[in-house]
Amino acid sequence: MKSLAAELERAAGAYVLSGARVPVALLPAELAGLGDGQGLADVDLAVEGGRLSAVAPARTLQGAAGPDLAGRQVWPAFHDLHTHLDKTHTLARAPNADGTLPGAVKAVMADHARWRPGELDARADFALRCAWAHGTAGLRTHLDAAGPQARMAWDTMLALRERWRSRVRVQMVAMAPMETYLGDGAEDFVRRVAETGGVLGGVTRMPGLPPPAARQRLGLALDALLDWAVRYGLDVDLHVDESCEPEADSLLEVARRTQARGLGGRVVCGHCCSLAVQADETRERVLDACRDAGLAIVSLPLVNLFLQDRAPGRTPRLRGLPPLQEISARGIAVALSSDNCADAFHAYGDYDMLEVFREAVRNGHLDSHAGDWSASVTATPAALMRQGGSGRLEPGEMADFVIFDAGGISRLLARPQSDRLVVREGRLLAVSPPSFDELDAALARAGTE
Repeated sequence: MKSLAAELERAAGAYVLSGARVPVALLPAELAGLGDGQGLADVDLAVEGGRLSAVAPARTLQGAAGPDLAGRQVWPAFHDLHTHLDKTHTLARAPNADGTLPGAVKAVMADHARWRPGELDARADFALRCAWAHGTAGLRTHLDAAGPQARMAWDTMLALRERWRSRVRVQMVAMAPMETYLGDGAEDFVRRVAETGGVLGGVTRMPGLPPPAARQRLGLALDALLDWAVRYGLDVDLHVDESCEPEADSLLEVARRTQARGLGGRVVCGHCCSLAVQADETRERVLDACRDAGLAIVSLPLVNLFLQDRAPGRTPRLRGLPPLQEISARGIAVALSSDNCADAFHAYGDYDMLEVFREAVRNGHLDSHAGDWSASVTATPAALMRQGGSGRLEPGEMADFVIFDAGGISRLLARPQSDRLVVREGRLLAVSPPSFDELDAALARAGTE
């Protein structure tokens, strides 16, 4: 890849990348017939003025000479739809005592008291540097919107969003308790989110109430949240049914209320793990409702495989993934995303969407159509974030893409692809994932401010 990188560095202005292999799902519709058994097509990509000027069958484009990729794969820049930059890289000081989801919540709630603008900025900036180096162009982060740290964290992330807007486009979700939308200060809260270009969020649980009362209260809160979204023209992104318990069934309530308000395409539901353990008849009914409502679902494979069905001293029996194949077969938009990295919810992760994709393919048995699933980390989340750009390799789109030293899907997923080449606006990025020593140094500096 070093020689290829050198050729890209010499390429300037207009050039043609010949002999690229691209998932058909990410190409113009008229090229669909080029796909092979892996869902890949051999194409040429013409770059001019920082954009793709043409995409055509391999060895057919004429133009300024550029690198011959010789069958290497090219994917559009990644989009990471569901992360938590406010919690990232707090694991060392706020570990999860028992490894469970309740243990993670308890650890992070206690850590809120340590959050300060400088150290939060250092942690989140490091995360974005990782994402950028791995090839991500857009990222949505949920931010805890309750507690004394909430306003500070939101303002810190606003400044970070502005600083990073030419590299990674950051969206912010106000992840508030559902009761927030029923309280006296609800409109002030929603207005603040709207004025700062945010997304309304929450977790579809009503803790402390018996099941019948919790269901009723959740219904009222969902009605209020979605009504606020309609009034202020906001998108909604919820944590839904993050559990391997069949009785966790709020997704159906979200779908029904979304459809009633005509909010299709504007509401994303994350996790939805309990779908995998519900009875077939129940699951089919819920998926029908999600399809009819125009809901989108984002699965978080790294975190849900790590947390779900977890108990000390016991090997998990369940995977914790939602039924990805069935969701997709229903025509429901489905994305894959990083979720938590290096915190009490997930001890690992580096905001590498290829890692997310690889683990979803392996554990969700998506390998027979892995080429089609490439859209779940590119075009689908890009469409849901609605920041401009299709997340596809099409004429007129920005020349933002990642080149991998692999021709087929199995070889792509066999290795970490740490030598990938990231191209933005047609130019090679001279960037690598930052050293953890840099994070430690930044946190040490923040601690003295």
